Amino acid sequence: MNKIEILIFLAIIIVPLKLLTSGLESSGNQFVPDNHKATVIEDFDSGAVSLESYPGEDEDPFDWELNSEITYQNSPLSLKLYGNTWKLQNIQPTAVDSGDVWQVSAYIQSRAEIQGFGIMDSENVLFYSFAGSEELNIEEWVTVYQGNFPSGQWNNYQLPVAGDWLAYFGYLPEITSIVYVNDKDGTSQGVVYFDYIADITEDLPCIPEVSIDYSIGKTYKGRGEKSVDVQFYSEVIDPDSDEHDFYWDFGDGSTSTEQNPQHTFLISDNHPYTVLLRVVDATDMWGRASCSISVDPGHSSFPVTINFVGDIMLARKYEYPGGIIPTQGVEAIFEPTKPFLGDSADITVANLECVLTTHWGHHPTKPYYFKGSPANVQGLVYAGIDIVTLANNHIMDYMLPGMQETQSVLEENNIIHPGAGATSYEAYLPAFFSKSGVTFAFLASSDRTGQYNNYQPYLNAGYNKPGFANLTKYDIKKQILDVSEVSDLVVMEWHTGSEYSLIPVKDDDSTKPFSEIYRDDNFPPADAPNMRDREIRQYAIDNGADLVICHHPHVTHGVELYNGKLIAHSLGNFVFELDYPETFPTFILNAKVDETGFYEFTLTPVYIDDYIPQRAEGGLGLHILDDLAQRSKYLNTYLNVDREDVIAKVIMDTLSMNTYEIDYIAELPLIEENSSWETAAFPIDKVGSISYICDIQPAGQYEYRLGREIIWFGNMEDEGCTLWDLNSDDENYCDTVAYDGDRSIQHIRDYNSPYNIVTDFEKMLICRTDTTGYSLCGYIKTLNGANVTIEVQYYEDIEGYFLLGQENVGTLVNGDTPWVFYHQKLTVPNGTNYFDIRLNSGVPNSGTAYSWFDNVSLISWDKWVDYDISQTIPTPNDYYFLQIKSQQNSGEVTVYYSETVFDGLPVGLNKPTNITNTIYGLNQNIPNPFNPVAGPTNISFNLQKSTKVNITIYDIKGQKVKTLADAVFQSGTHNLYWDGRNTNGQDVSSGIYFYKLEAQDIKQIKKCILIRF
Repeated sequence: MNKIEILIFLAIIIVPLKLLTSGLESSGNQFVPDNHKATVIEDFDSGAVSLESYPGEDEDPFDWELNSEITYQNSPLSLKLYGNTWKLQNIQPTAVDSGDVWQVSAYIQSRAEIQGFGIMDSENVLFYSFAGSEELNIEEWVTVYQGNFPSGQWNNYQLPVAGDWLAYFGYLPEITSIVYVNDKDGTSQGVVYFDYIADITEDLPCIPEVSIDYSIGKTYKGRGEKSVDVQFYSEVIDPDSDEHDFYWDFGDGSTSTEQNPQHTFLISDNHPYTVLLRVVDATDMWGRASCSISVDPGHSSFPVTINFVGDIMLARKYEYPGGIIPTQGVEAIFEPTKPFLGDSADITVANLECVLTTHWGHHPTKPYYFKGSPANVQGLVYAGIDIVTLANNHIMDYMLPGMQETQSVLEENNIIHPGAGATSYEAYLPAFFSKSGVTFAFLASSDRTGQYNNYQPYLNAGYNKPGFANLTKYDIKKQILDVSEVSDLVVMEWHTGSEYSLIPVKDDDSTKPFSEIYRDDNFPPADAPNMRDREIRQYAIDNGADLVICHHPHVTHGVELYNGKLIAHSLGNFVFELDYPETFPTFILNAKVDETGFYEFTLTPVYIDDYIPQRAEGGLGLHILDDLAQRSKYLNTYLNVDREDVIAKVIMDTLSMNTYEIDYIAELPLIEENSSWETAAFPIDKVGSISYICDIQPAGQYEYRLGREIIWFGNMEDEGCTLWDLNSDDENYCDTVAYDGDRSIQHIRDYNSPYNIVTDFEKMLICRTDTTGYSLCGYIKTLNGANVTIEVQYYEDIEGYFLLGQENVGTLVNGDTPWVFYHQKLTVPNGTNYFDIRLNSGVPNSGTAYSWFDNVSLISWDKWVDYDISQTIPTPNDYYFLQIKSQQNSGEVTVYYSETVFDGLPVGLNKPTNITNTIYGLNQNIPNPFNPVAGPTNISFNLQKSTKVNITIYDIKGQKVKTLADAVFQSGTHNLYWDGRNTNGQDVSSGIYFYKLEAQDIKQIKKCILIRF
């Protein structure tokens, strides 16, 4: 499908007269036609109205009147409230039917704390806020219009009472009372007038009802290809429009705007093609229908490939004088990732986090607002982006004119843009994209309304107010139902979650708002999406969504496989000019589709380096993927990290997931540390994820702890990150001297140099807690070195004004030294929020000094854990370091540990360093789990030479259950069987057991599961 054909898939709305919005730039008047069918509920023109006090709120019960001076459309009378007054009026019981919309005309003369309107039945009350300074409880108030319309004029508030009541209470009511609110507990200001309250449902435009019929002609050959002609017919039932525009998509890249087109399918495929028809009438209401056509059988055109990325913001620092756009052009931002983004997928989707506009009238209360030049759209075009969502907290930064210019710019460049509009109807319109006969519906929405910050007017769209599609359970279900019969797959694109939480916080940030630019450092990060966020995303899957994509937190979160469907909890940023390193890692979510739907997902790591996204390679990319694998595991989802190609694949079927264990031996010296003995930080081989500490010798009492790497670019390789600040000629990346890999950082100092040389970070790394253990380590090599070391500085603030302390790796290196590993346990001061790492080389007494640095690490440790034979380590994980503590000094310890690899061993794993040859050792028992009633489990082991072997079963407490063998075995493969009984011949209970092999030069432990039934 070419880009021009894509344009027609987005419902382009020119808002009809009855749905015209009124924001701060317009009067907001909604005139009801003379021949209206509206049912008047109250207009006060009778001159008599009976009002009661609303319980608990009516402080000034007599401060109201029927007024003839300020009335709607010169009507005789209106209702004026001027005190701290909540008035209740009983009305003729009015049944609310599906789709009902009421209209309330109100005039805000001066703003109070709350000015609004309510409807009641015998059980519940629902309030709408029109104006007022107070931040309200959205569990009780519909706040969409609050602060939107100007004061000093009549404005019409159109209220979808049926949908709102269903969303709040789950049923359709019979309204018996209405409430008028002028709340002014803490102010003397506040006067409001009400007039013309009516049910306007019958006066609203109708949605066309569309149906399709077709007839298939004969198949024939033309130019060597089989073809088939299909005649399509459409029927439209539309009471209020005689003229319609027709938009057909035949699924093969062809389209038509005829009412009854004939189309020749020139393709062959192995699956039916969905044909979509969308019809728009004179009131800009859309109807849809679809049908399925069997094309000529042939080779499959599957898979359809889709790439998803997070937030794109083409404004602010990108456009500053000397910025990337003025100096390099907007295309330079996307050039490094273009081969992995638009060039490698049929459809590419992103979130556009700024408006592209020439307008200057920004939102009146938001502290931060983004606008980029309309010309910046060429960056999206260059990147091959087909769809951008506009449902986000910046689409209203320059109000309705800014949003509409953005929409026009995108339309002119054939980029689909769901999620926002001049009305809620437009905002909720789906976008469609067809490829290889599959019709995708893209549904965009957001819950970042600004209401939790009281940024009036709020950002979500109302029935006659601009904004984005609001994210609620009611609207999720409605959106999906609206497209379920005309689309094959439904993709939800949501702007939601908690900003700057590494994985969303446990409390909803609607009560603890973040600054959009400066993080609230007192806001606690967390380890997983809160249950509210997870539940609503799972709710979308339960109601028919095939994929849920989320963004907004600016950092990446794990992915979750739920009922066979994927939820991407946050894609993070993709193009953004934030200066927080934790926002730099991101990824491209690659999806594949066939006749079964979405069947494969992979994650391609990306790093935003100097505001430009780069494909993250090598160790940098693996750190990003290991981090995502750890967070996804928390969500019961497994990623297989391919350490050769540096991508991760979502394991769709964990029941058939292959796992392999690789055994390691490490001999580690002990160093005295505060009356105990500890090893230095030991880098785990990291072929997979550490899963067992199998044994520690010599026998004794030990503790161990596992550590995560904070510096993901400390190997100094060219992998997509340039955060080391090499700002002089005497500090550089050296490709001739390296401890590991291809590069190190080199310092050069002459005896007459004026000062030492320091390489630190361009931007400091966040310290998420100052109460855990940390270590600093790395390799240093020197030639005539002078006071060379690696340092860490602790800061309270990101700007670096408040230095709390400084440490180094425990030594100053002088003279000529080979590569040496230095390690220091750190004491982090209370109040530390940021780290800066410094590579420091002094001035020699004579000659020229050279120093090199490699594999520099800042380790964040988990707590010490008592070593126990029964302990396992959850996998996959992002642990990169191991440390052992002993209460006795044995000089050194030998650690036997295992790593688990998911879904396949890495390429080239023939002779990895320190790995026990897998044909010489213990194998996984078969079957596992096993039921002893059905038969024993087989435990096999391999020997390359004759040796004495002991194999013993232990329970989860580490207590011996039974010795299976304690004898000399010849070389070869041997099989033992355990029948689920202990030494005394008694049946043991269901549970987890461990079997340990001990031989002359090998110790291994594996886990088995016994289930009796």
